[in-house]
Amino acid sequence: METAETSIYRKLQLHLDKYPIGYPATDSGVELEILRLFFTEDEAKIALSLSLVNSPLWRIYRRYKKLFGNTITKEEISHKLDQMFMKGVIRRSEKPPYKYGNAMLALGMFEFQVDDLTPELMNLLHQYFDEAFREEFFRSSIPQLRTSPHFKAIVPEHKIDTYDNMREYIQNTKDIIHVANCVCKQGEALLGKSCKVTDNIEICIQFGEGGYLDRGRSRVITKEEALKILDYAEERGLVIQPANSLQPFCICLCCGCCCGVLTNAKKFERPAELFATNYIAHLESELCIGCGLCVKRCQMDALVKSEGKVKLLPERCIGCGLCVTKCPKNALKLTKKSKNKKPPMNTEVLYMSILSSKVSKGKMILNLIKLGTGMRL
Repeated sequence: METAETSIYRKLQLHLDKYPIGYPATDSGVELEILRLFFTEDEAKIALSLSLVNSPLWRIYRRYKKLFGNTITKEEISHKLDQMFMKGVIRRSEKPPYKYGNAMLALGMFEFQVDDLTPELMNLLHQYFDEAFREEFFRSSIPQLRTSPHFKAIVPEHKIDTYDNMREYIQNTKDIIHVANCVCKQGEALLGKSCKVTDNIEICIQFGEGGYLDRGRSRVITKEEALKILDYAEERGLVIQPANSLQPFCICLCCGCCCGVLTNAKKFERPAELFATNYIAHLESELCIGCGLCVKRCQMDALVKSEGKVKLLPERCIGCGLCVTKCPKNALKLTKKSKNKKPPMNTEVLYMSILSSKVSKGKMILNLIKLGTGMRL
């Protein structure tokens, strides 16, 4: 039997489950335990007054009054909204007057917990992924991240598209660039599973103001420093995964032992189908000497040793190019796929596209009307 407290968190679960990356219920109720760690009861009520898109304070206050009556002042809500943003459980616009919106679990609330993670939260998140969230995260055919190849893996005759060339994006961006610790590597280390690829976890590249910067979770760096981080990622063997849009808000540098995306994708039979990537590795067996260096560098288990040679499993290859960059006999190369996947224009279009892929056309039209008229979603 649900208590009044449980009911608030259940209402919030149902509210968050309407978003592009939903928040499904489980038999165990682990999703409610996570919400209790993130939100007090009062904060859960305020989160129920937020929407997928950022809203001004007056609109949030009006929604709150409709849901819960005059039990709190506008000034108190304003104060709590800023507290919730600093806790990393909601989003906020970059500049005042601030607007606020709900964050999804991932990418969102989990990543916002960087430098504040606990073993309790990590254990609950692992349980939730196993019970329900893994299927939800990979449900859409439009992923939140895309795989961009390491530049050294591209042969000269390939003209790499701008949106696949993160070095070019960094060089040309007008946004502030900052770097934060990798939340995945932090989380696994709390559970006694330190990263096997690198001991440097300050590798999460961010673009734009607000967010991590406002919360003191990142530091501003130059374009040259950002490019050196990409060089480091290639040397150590980290996959380049920017946000899946023409204007990515981040570049994740991921390993197959810590990254929540890669580790969970590897549990599917054909993980390559879950990624937005325009490249795939090609192996020329006659040139392979079976040294196994590529096997060690592959973060998706797409290369295996077999009878003194290496075998490529294309259903697991996401086209990152890590195997290509260190092959001593040039037995591996990246080839471009026949069907090119161009990312959405920006983050807003990305998430609307994901949402559209999950619901009927009629439901999507209703969602757009709600968002356009300031109603909750």
